[in-house]
Amino acid sequence: MIVGYMRNIKKPQKFVRLVAKATKYNKIDLVYFTANDVDVEQEIINGLMLIENKWVRKEVPIPEFIDINVYCFKHKKVMNFLRTRSTLSSGKFAPKDVVNKKVLEDGEFAHLIIPTESIIDFKTFYSFLKKHGTIIIKPKLGQRGEGIYMLSQTKRHYILTYENQDIKLNKRKLKHFFKNDINKERYIFQKHINSRTKNGEPFDCRIRLERNGVNKWQAAVYLIRIGTGQKIVSNVAQGGSVSELTPYLKANYENWEAVRDSLREIGNKLPYKMEQIFNKKITSMGIDLGIDKAGNPYLFEVNTAPGHEFAMGDIALIKSEHYKYRLAKTESDSKN
Repeated sequence: MIVGYMRNIKKPQKFVRLVAKATKYNKIDLVYFTANDVDVEQEIINGLMLIENKWVRKEVPIPEFIDINVYCFKHKKVMNFLRTRSTLSSGKFAPKDVVNKKVLEDGEFAHLIIPTESIIDFKTFYSFLKKHGTIIIKPKLGQRGEGIYMLSQTKRHYILTYENQDIKLNKRKLKHFFKNDINKERYIFQKHINSRTKNGEPFDCRIRLERNGVNKWQAAVYLIRIGTGQKIVSNVAQGGSVSELTPYLKANYENWEAVRDSLREIGNKLPYKMEQIFNKKITSMGIDLGIDKAGNPYLFEVNTAPGHEFAMGDIALIKSEHYKYRLAKTESDSKN
């Protein structure tokens, strides 16, 4: 049996080697490939397979199941072809503002949603800032904490924070920033949630999930990501540190058990709710949550192409078990 693993990077990363080794335990071979390796005319893939711990190029037929991520969707011709020949693992839900709107409308997890607006005029923008005092301005389709501003109002001026720089603005300069420096159609405006350590560093909780060998969502890790030396985001890609969930909560919250239980409930239920709301089945998910001083969680983002920098081994094992399930199901369906 063969399973496909499609990404946009030519050379398989360390994590893919772990996945390939885990799949071999289940008597499944993994073929790694990019869009350029797909021969639509011959209906074959000229990909890489791990043989005696070395990546060797092999021609194989289109696998019954292919693990992809959302960045592959730009190769429309190849993706359309693969959809007709195989089952693909992942899709994407929607931009952040649409996700927030749909979750609010559904109601069950509405308490997680941060007050958010899509704003195109300065008057509405200024009223939103006055109402909340400190706001976050972020791209609808942003990745890895890039392009995010924080704006705070003081008695005499406004403080615009970008990356690790603070800039003082008067109202005239604030209006100039709004009109000239951000594309209103591509940004959302959000109330700032004070999710910070006792030392004032931003942090969030990443719940990293995969579908497992019985097709259920399983959390590979609950991780606290701390933006050491940062002012806005807690993305480790921009520098920072990580902590296990329970020790961090014990050190920072008197009601740590209640906070932990609420996070676990989100990890157990929100993935299914997201699929229900958007009527899409996916196989990988990262849920990013802020936690305020009182221990209330807030949804920062649901990521359908999450990284695997942490808990690599656990993620690889869960993936391999899911591949086994998917291939067995495909075989069973073909007999019926």
